[in-house]
Amino acid sequence: MRTLRIDLDQRLLAAAADIMGTGDSNATVNEALRRIVVHERQLRNLERLMADSVFSTDAPADSAVGSEPGSPG
Repeated sequence: MRTLRIDLDQRLLAAAADIMGTGDSNATVNEALRRIVVHERQLRNLERLMADSVFSTDAPADSAVGSEPGSPG
């Protein structure tokens, strides 16, 4: 891994470490990065699923989904 020198907000770092249960700055930063990547991937997958679902507002108005048998459309 590459070493990178950055300035961190120590209060924010301590709060994040407390939330995540990490023991040092390196573990805290790596865990925070891992969590944001997982979160963003989940969000994008959810957005894709919603876009493809029956709840999508992009569905055609004359769609037969949910119509009763024998009714027009």
